[in-house]
Amino acid sequence: MVRSTKTFEPSAERRYRTEPAAARLAALLRGVTGKRGFAAAEIVTHWPTIVGERLAECTLPERLKAERGGLGVGGGVLEVRVDGPLALELQHVEPQIIEKVNAFCGFRAVARLKLLRGHVPPPKQKRKPLPELSPAEKAEIDREVATIEDQALREALAGLGRAMRARQIADGER
Repeated sequence: MVRSTKTFEPSAERRYRTEPAAARLAALLRGVTGKRGFAAAEIVTHWPTIVGERLAECTLPERLKAERGGLGVGGGVLEVRVDGPLALELQHVEPQIIEKVNAFCGFRAVARLKLLRGHVPPPKQKRKPLPELSPAEKAEIDREVATIEDQALREALAGLGRAMRARQIADGER
């Protein structure tokens, strides 16, 4: 006989309603990011914003190790994987990177960097901007949503229609 194990038990306040995924995202990621030493997963997700696009292409934060007393007391050690000979340049800008990370976190999270040499995967390619629609295509979409009385809904649906049509054109569908 196979026993069924329940993997998810909704809390009492959530049992009869849906919740946005974003409301639970931090709690879901806490287990994964906690194992890697990140008190805030935002360091990884916002790395290009913190250090700039140029450095983010050849560096990758690996983990944040807390020193004695925790992260808030004296800061921790941020391990950063570096691609190739950029490690020397990173040593020169280490104080600026530490300052930027701490400013982003809002507290002294990092006291020093530990550079690890290794391959950094290339960043994901950004999508090309969508092509402009012709005035005739815009007018056709506006005619389709013209019967909607709520102005905010009408504008939202028209924007969605334009984006979908532009995506079709970009993908070669006509």
